[in-house]
Amino acid sequence: MAFCGRIIEVADRSAQDLQTIALIKSPLTAAKMVFETNKMGPILFCTPELGRWSTVGGLGVMVDELSLGLAELGQEVIVISPYYDRDRKGKTGYLALDPAGFEYVDNISVTTDVNITLGVHEGTVGGVKLVFLHHSEIFPSPYPD
Repeated sequence: MAFCGRIIEVADRSAQDLQTIALIKSPLTAAKMVFETNKMGPILFCTPELGRWSTVGGLGVMVDELSLGLAELGQEVIVISPYYDRDRKGKTGYLALDPAGFEYVDNISVTTDVNITLGVHEGTVGGVKLVFLHHSEIFPSPYPD
């Protein structure tokens, strides 16, 4: 997939050079066909840790790097993670200060034996759609005591 993506990228950069287009027309057509017919559709990750927002161990790093790598390959990737009331350093409101510009979108209600309302915050980083769910009592901090 990466090879096909690279052929398409080179062809797009060389679009003004008619001789180059003639040389790569067949490989370009094949690469586009392979690339477009091998999209997986939306890939969804649900994780308790994610990158710079809540990584405590290796899980957050792995999900962050995997989701970014899949997005670079042209896949649609969505990651859902808790928006903890306090990050691993004890700070609150850290998502609003993030340079990615996350926005509060809405609330959703989940009913189990009680009705729980979660705040939904969304943003996009490196082509990955990130959705954070916030409830201070349910998600006080990553791996609370």
